[in-house]
Amino acid sequence: MSEESELKREIGAFGAFSMGYADVGADIYISLGLIALYALQAAPIALLIASITYITTGLSYAELASTYPVAGGAHYYAYKAFGKLNGFLAGWGLMLDYTVDIALFSLAAVGYLGFLVEAFWGSEIILMNPYYGVCAIALILALIVLNIIGIKYSSRFNEVFVMFDLFTVGVLLLSGIVTLILSGRAVTWFNSLSNIGDTPSWSGFAYAITLSMASYIGIESISQAAEETKNPKRIIPMATKAAIISVLIVALTASLLSVTLLDVSTIGSRAQDPMVALASSIPYIGGLLSLWIGFMGFMICYVSTNTGIIGVSRVTFSMGRLNLSPQIFRKVHSRFRTPYVTIIIFPFIAIAIIVSNIFLSSLDLLELVASLYNFGALISYMYVNLALVVLHKESKGVGWRTPYVIRVPYHGKKTELPLVPIIGFISCFIIWVMMVITHEQGRLLGFAWFSLGAILYLVMHLKKRRRKNE
Repeated sequence: MSEESELKREIGAFGAFSMGYADVGADIYISLGLIALYALQAAPIALLIASITYITTGLSYAELASTYPVAGGAHYYAYKAFGKLNGFLAGWGLMLDYTVDIALFSLAAVGYLGFLVEAFWGSEIILMNPYYGVCAIALILALIVLNIIGIKYSSRFNEVFVMFDLFTVGVLLLSGIVTLILSGRAVTWFNSLSNIGDTPSWSGFAYAITLSMASYIGIESISQAAEETKNPKRIIPMATKAAIISVLIVALTASLLSVTLLDVSTIGSRAQDPMVALASSIPYIGGLLSLWIGFMGFMICYVSTNTGIIGVSRVTFSMGRLNLSPQIFRKVHSRFRTPYVTIIIFPFIAIAIIVSNIFLSSLDLLELVASLYNFGALISYMYVNLALVVLHKESKGVGWRTPYVIRVPYHGKKTELPLVPIIGFISCFIIWVMMVITHEQGRLLGFAWFSLGAILYLVMHLKKRRRKNE
């Protein structure tokens, strides 16, 4: 093995897009039913409000990643703008999200696979403990091997699955839109929005907005692999904008169809496979389409598991290179040029989460995604947006730049102030505060995770000081 910390540039435009789309696009396969459970007919509105954070933060990532095309993303930008401690905290938040992502989406993939097994063979065995968890662990182990061999193969794996998903979702949404137009239910839905405040209640609607944010976590996956992307200054902004538009179309349209073609109670009760429930509502082709959607649900959730491994391995690798984490994370495989240590360690932490789920079957994984998933990501996103405000001047003539920049007086001269990251920070902060207030589990576990990170950082700092004194 080699200590040399260099990565190969092997990811093209569609590969970069696939990382962002797969990581974010898979969220709707899980969160669609849960959002409808609390927002009722206002689920599309909750998703639309949460999308402000998604759009602005995605554009902030695009500018920063094209200016600093290195592995890592949020923690690197926070490190450049605010120093080591803030860089560590930004990265620590993403480490939590990606590790949870690996566990969550491997289980979600098995959930959709279980639907197919039941449909064809009439057996629910895959959905029962311990087989449910064991299958998820097997899926993760296969991805560990794939990622150690090389990101070129891992990226191609993503690309193939994403192409199938784009086609499948396109057929589903077009069929659903035609059905909605012919049914005339759109007018009924629009009129029902006047009941927001009663059905759903304002507290339920606010809670749904925090859950909706879970549908938009993952756009940072594109910038995490910036160091392995060909021509990152051109490809990363293009791939990021394409992923933002694609995910918004899918999420908002699927949500609208789910609360118009189905009863809200029906989609709310299908938290494990909401997209299958939506496909089943399409006349004539619903039976066949639901089977294909079940297959695609398995595929895209498995791809999201893969992007979780790619993301956490690149974050920890980059943090090790900046002396923000143990130096063992810097190790690169001598043959495959991949950060094999981090590729192994964090998926095994995810496996430990799954093992705990085997023994604690009452654990609510959807509550976990609403809690841990959002908690760390929103903190990292706040760092990204603030970092762009500080570092915006560095991108001039170097990388792609966000729109809507104003000039304000500062120390006797005009200084550029980008509005996109300011809106992004404010929206992230508001949703994070809402989440902390309304999610008790997320509040406790999230603060516990960051407390553990603070202790780890302090220990590393004291060890480094002791070595200097010696």
